[in-house]
Amino acid sequence: MKRIAPILAFIILLAAFGYWWYSPTQVLKRRTDSLLRTLTMDLGKGTAARQMGVYSFNSLLAEDVELNSPSITDANGVFARSEMESAYSWLCEKAKQTRFQRVKLDSITTEGNTGVVKFTLLALVELPNSRPADGIYQTTFHWQKTESAWLLTRADWSEVAPKSQN
Repeated sequence: MKRIAPILAFIILLAAFGYWWYSPTQVLKRRTDSLLRTLTMDLGKGTAARQMGVYSFNSLLAEDVELNSPSITDANGVFARSEMESAYSWLCEKAKQTRFQRVKLDSITTEGNTGVVKFTLLALVELPNSRPADGIYQTTFHWQKTESAWLLTRADWSEVAPKSQN
């Protein structure tokens, strides 16, 4: 009996970890972070190396994705996955750098096959002549569970107004 107890405790611990790791909350957190890492392109990194991220990007998107941003008018509407891939490829080629970092996780909620991740995002998109995104944004990602994975169906973000200094 003394030899079985440690093995049984290990199996229970492993099962608990698996339950936690594969819970919808943890999966959505990891997929959100994966999307942000994929969208981040370091300064000086070549276009070919950046383009490799299209495979990760594609695997995170639903067939159609709705984007809502009051500050970037061209990034509003419903876009097919192929349009999103083209935009990603354009960004890979044109951006000097991009940086997307989740700085605060506000909430993750799931109901059935849908999930919502609300978080604060530090974002920078630096193009040769402009910075269409540079600041802190309140962001909401909407996910839909399919047979194979959770896929992004909608992203909303709005810039947080800088706090005035008195």
